[in-house]
Amino acid sequence: MLRKQGALLLFVSFFLLSGCAGSALGSQESSPPPMASQPSLPKKKRLRVLQFNLWQEGTSVPGGFEKIVSAILASRADLVALSEVRNYHGRDLHQRLVRALAAKGATYFGRYGGGDVGLLSRWPILKTESIVDGTKEDRGSLIAFHLRLPSGKKLVVCSAHLDYRNYAIYLPRGYDGNSFKMIDTNGDGQPDPVTDLHVLHQMDRASKRDEALKRFVQFAQTKAMGSLPLLLLGDFNECSHLDWTAATAQLYSHNGVVIPWKNSLMLQEAGMRDAWRELYPNPVTHPGATWPSEAWKKGCTSWAPKVDERDRIDFVYYRAKGWKPLRAWIVGSKRYWVYGKLQSPKTQDPFLLQDLPWPSDHKGILVEFALPSS
Repeated sequence: MLRKQGALLLFVSFFLLSGCAGSALGSQESSPPPMASQPSLPKKKRLRVLQFNLWQEGTSVPGGFEKIVSAILASRADLVALSEVRNYHGRDLHQRLVRALAAKGATYFGRYGGGDVGLLSRWPILKTESIVDGTKEDRGSLIAFHLRLPSGKKLVVCSAHLDYRNYAIYLPRGYDGNSFKMIDTNGDGQPDPVTDLHVLHQMDRASKRDEALKRFVQFAQTKAMGSLPLLLLGDFNECSHLDWTAATAQLYSHNGVVIPWKNSLMLQEAGMRDAWRELYPNPVTHPGATWPSEAWKKGCTSWAPKVDERDRIDFVYYRAKGWKPLRAWIVGSKRYWVYGKLQSPKTQDPFLLQDLPWPSDHKGILVEFALPSS
């Protein structure tokens, strides 16, 4: 989630007063665990992509930058889409990461293309294009990175970090989507849910998320893009119509809401495929929540500590002929902040690197694709 520094200080103060219960991870820092066993496909026939919100470049946790490097190495990702790129103090985050990874024997290329997002790649980045850059207004960005795979084929990867304001998925949970304060109209000290679908859609439209994704769809449909393989990864600061269904209406403080969220529908209608939901279509057994995560030696990362706000707000979309998602994992600590306390999910979600000291309030999403032979 995107925050300006001033907003961050206010927000921290708010949570110190709100009393999130529980404690941060207490185990000792250790070396990255080994990756899950390799598939039988040869390396050139598979591709791993990681969506990774860095939580202010890792500055929010002790030794965060080093933990980001460890997580990237342990994930063995070929492409890493980065959210919350700040380039603090005029220091290029991509180059810092490239140097740190090289010092540990891993070759990556990185290139800043504007906004508050980035990309690390096993292969050189040929050029970047700014699709949306609203960072001056604190409304996120969406940048395209062009590269060429070892097969010689071109690939376009779009990295997104969308507007965090008008956060409509908080209304059904009884929290305001702009102030992030609890809605307590009757004064009983408990959240009062807003479940009117018209009101939810109205707030969602008031954000810049729909504008950014419309611009992305226009970009994806240009003649220049043609049939090029296309990836869209990012922290969307909203969820999917595939998650807020009748089956989940009484889960995760949805308070009975079943809603066709418009932006995920727009991407689906434009031919973009949600890799997680292709592999795990059941949102009850495999919710894939990426927020709010436990973070290393940090207290409550929740923005709504009196409800269960777990949601899948980080995504890997693709549009590529012959590509097939083989496996996907939630990356990071297995615990979430729920009702102001740390809890482990009772789901069938596959987790990776759950014992690695985690540097972010978001979990990562790692997807492994099988590539076509020709």
